[in-house]
Amino acid sequence: MSNDGGVPGQDGRDGHNPQDPYGQQPEGGRQNPYGPPDASGGQPQPPSGPREPGTDRSGPPRYGQPQYGQYAPPGYQAQTPVPTGHSVPWAPPSIGESHRYAWQSFGRNAGVWIVMALLFAAVAIVVFLVMNPWFSQALGQLPRLAESNDQAAIARWQTEFTAASAEPMAVVLSSLSSVIMQVLGMTFYAAALASTRKQRIGFGDFFALRNWSGILLLAVLMVVVTSVVSIVPLLGWLLQIVAGVLMIAAPYFVLAKDMNAIEAITSSVKLVTANLGIVVLAYLVVVGYSFAAACTCGLAFLAVGPFSVLFGAHLFRRVQAEPIEAEQLPA
Repeated sequence: MSNDGGVPGQDGRDGHNPQDPYGQQPEGGRQNPYGPPDASGGQPQPPSGPREPGTDRSGPPRYGQPQYGQYAPPGYQAQTPVPTGHSVPWAPPSIGESHRYAWQSFGRNAGVWIVMALLFAAVAIVVFLVMNPWFSQALGQLPRLAESNDQAAIARWQTEFTAASAEPMAVVLSSLSSVIMQVLGMTFYAAALASTRKQRIGFGDFFALRNWSGILLLAVLMVVVTSVVSIVPLLGWLLQIVAGVLMIAAPYFVLAKDMNAIEAITSSVKLVTANLGIVVLAYLVVVGYSFAAACTCGLAFLAVGPFSVLFGAHLFRRVQAEPIEAEQLPA
């Protein structure tokens, strides 16, 4: 099998061009489909009489496929065309394929992923506590309230906590910390995209970020959109989920296609709506793993977090019929 990104025989080495229904042409003109001229120089005539079943003008019969003028046999399904540029037979994307790839890729680079996940968690805690000082103060009072078991004091603490979190400055600082975390999270998306091109990744792949204007604006817009829809009474949580699903591919578009934030969000919405079934199923898979990770006091997120972005990167490539170069390289 050819590994040059085409289909077998397309380079002409076997003398047959698959795009030419007449096969190889002799020098000076097109091949005569009826054979060479006769001895008198006349043009031979096509064979007369009824055709044998299963034959046509383009060559020998292709068993299992309907011929010209025939009905398709029961159970026949037309073959999906192979997009040009693929070195392996193309097939529609599937959850199982992306799921298997994500865990295999994580296993090959588990050390790098776990170290980066630990670093990300440490930075996230520091950023959150620095940008939300009121939260750390309230959190410091919680052990004393738990020991006292004073229900009135606990209720008062909850009221003060809610009021402090709704202060304008607290909202601004909390949103800013979310933007910072979104930007830091882009390093994971970059590494996941790199893993679709090569078997092994390093720490440098996490920080090989480009298109900084798109990254920063996308982080701001994602935080703003999710924050605004979350305050809608009763339906806020549902709208937040819907917005998150629709924008789920935006980071990949910013990093892989160098799009600006608006183009990335628009492209993500189009991609998700065009592949809604498989995207929703993938989202549910990630939610299921996240719930299981939460039951382990968050330790499993060291694996589930990298798995999620790898899962998304593979599916992002496949739904656009882009090759996964890492799968064509030796392990």
